[in-house]
Amino acid sequence: MRILLVTTRFPLPAWRGQQVRTVEWLEALGEHSPTLVCPEGLESGRENGLQGVDLRTYRTPAFSRVWAALRHAGLGRLAVQEGLYATGPARSAVRSALAETSPDLVIIQMVRCAWAAEEIERVAPGTPFLFDAIDAMGLHYERAAETLSPVLRPFARLEASRCRRREQILASRAAVTVAVAERDVAALGVPEGRGWAIPVSGRATKISRDPDPAPTILLSGNLGYRPTVEAARWFSADVWPRVKSAVPEARWVLAGARPSGAIRALAGAPGVEIHEDVPDLGPFLARSWVAIAPMATGSGVPMKVLEAWAAGVPVVAHPWTAAGLHRVGQEAIRQAEGADQWVSALIELLADRDAREILAALGREAWGRSYRPERVAEQIREAVSVAVGVAR
Repeated sequence: MRILLVTTRFPLPAWRGQQVRTVEWLEALGEHSPTLVCPEGLESGRENGLQGVDLRTYRTPAFSRVWAALRHAGLGRLAVQEGLYATGPARSAVRSALAETSPDLVIIQMVRCAWAAEEIERVAPGTPFLFDAIDAMGLHYERAAETLSPVLRPFARLEASRCRRREQILASRAAVTVAVAERDVAALGVPEGRGWAIPVSGRATKISRDPDPAPTILLSGNLGYRPTVEAARWFSADVWPRVKSAVPEARWVLAGARPSGAIRALAGAPGVEIHEDVPDLGPFLARSWVAIAPMATGSGVPMKVLEAWAAGVPVVAHPWTAAGLHRVGQEAIRQAEGADQWVSALIELLADRDAREILAALGREAWGRSYRPERVAEQIREAVSVAVGVAR
């Protein structure tokens, strides 16, 4: 089977959730030697990590992306999220790949690549596509509008409506539409019977648990992601000082990729450590007592929760974050909303080893049942098979 996957980020290093998703699809479909169209990577030599993939990259100068976004958004056609990537080089690369590979199926990843459906109609009409929304960006911006300042709120709502409109158009035309969580599938308006929830897998880490002598709380993942940044700032102001006062020896470790300036600024607080662009989260997960996911906005499945589960670390999360998990997963974390609940949950868990171990065991079971890489790969292959079958 000839498969073409279109995405907006070079997949390596796989720091962001979208990059992890791309790598998972390429690995699951490796027997088909898929073709990947994406922007160039920032570092040379990364192509070596994509063995068996027909890689077709393109370069788009930053000013071209900004101009494309302004032009499309100004005309009222596209969301900024899509307009940034609907550039001439991107469209040309997709057209060339379609003409040269004659794919049996195209995978369009995220609403950012919705423009690729237009290129299919121009170059290879009738070629079926699978829409992997990953997260529902319309839902993402609707939630963001609730927490942004009054000045920014109208822009977030406009972006939400445009993303939702384009997502619904793609979902109506795709042979199959998938997203990482049932909540996101529902937000896409997928026709009945054509929507699948296929999560991002929780990457297993080869570690032996060796908790730090000092009670250690971990916030990991993409530290430049807006919902994570907002959550960390809130946690730093409203929760951490009270936890630190009650447990003076406690440490709060933030480890991950691309920390924003706001994240770096937290390093001045007592007991707070920032570790930037770590190549392996394993040592941090091994030493942690509790992992946290305090994000009250965003969409999709939180990778930081899945990775903690895979490593055997108990998790405390905001209910909005928990809602992106399967039902069994929602029961495998301690949910906390508001500073009082967060302070109470963390102090209790830091003081009770048995409670931590019970919660960690529940998380590990949820990971094994729904989020193992092997299980996710099976679902990916099945969705692709169904998409091709529907088209035929």
